[in-house]
Amino acid sequence: MAEKSNYNIFEIKWFDEFLSAYKIDNVIRPSVADVEAYRGKLPDFLLRFWTDRGWCSWSDGQYWLCNPSLPKPVLDYVFRGDPELDPKEMYAFGYTAFGEIDIWYGDAMIRLNLPRGEVAVDNRGYNEEYQRRWTDEVMLGLCFSGRFAPVTPPWEDENQKNMMPQALETLGPLAWGQIYGFAPALGLGGRNILKNLQKMPLVEHLVFLASMEPPTYYDYTPPARGERGLGTVTPRRTIGPQSR
Repeated sequence: MAEKSNYNIFEIKWFDEFLSAYKIDNVIRPSVADVEAYRGKLPDFLLRFWTDRGWCSWSDGQYWLCNPSLPKPVLDYVFRGDPELDPKEMYAFGYTAFGEIDIWYGDAMIRLNLPRGEVAVDNRGYNEEYQRRWTDEVMLGLCFSGRFAPVTPPWEDENQKNMMPQALETLGPLAWGQIYGFAPALGLGGRNILKNLQKMPLVEHLVFLASMEPPTYYDYTPPARGERGLGTVTPRRTIGPQSR
């Protein structure tokens, strides 16, 4: 008997479902060498998507599926000297219009949010019902499911309003390697409002944010069985070399 899927929506043609629902733009076709450079480092089905569809953006630039070499300088800067998280084993495969980076880290996914100074590590989960670990498809599917849809705000302003439509109307669409960033930066006391939003170079702006203050590694604890709520998020430590 074939093994049941624990998340059919992500394991059965999940990429096709996303592609049929959301518009793709800014397509770059990687070479065979580009794809093969990440064989064994990223999931094969993601590499197949690169081959079939290319690197691209979704929903008018809300999310960008990218060559991992593009955000690599950011990872190298942020995680250098960290005792647990090795940037040599990290492969950033996508980023949002507001500079959040999604990173493949073997049996974990890392979400790097430098505008807010946060790092979250989501370890490969386990499905109790089917007694199996999450597949690569499930891990990436869960990540992408909250990134592509225009109804899901990639960033909200001080009044909890979606800033993506506002940014598109005021500043225009992004190009490869650009994000919407705040000036002054939020970490410098800048306000989370449209007036302070500008187009910024992805790498330079995020390295600048990290240079002001290293991000904080946050732990997530899900609610106990039978408990209501979304769980708790608690700061664990600062990313980077640890003082003795």
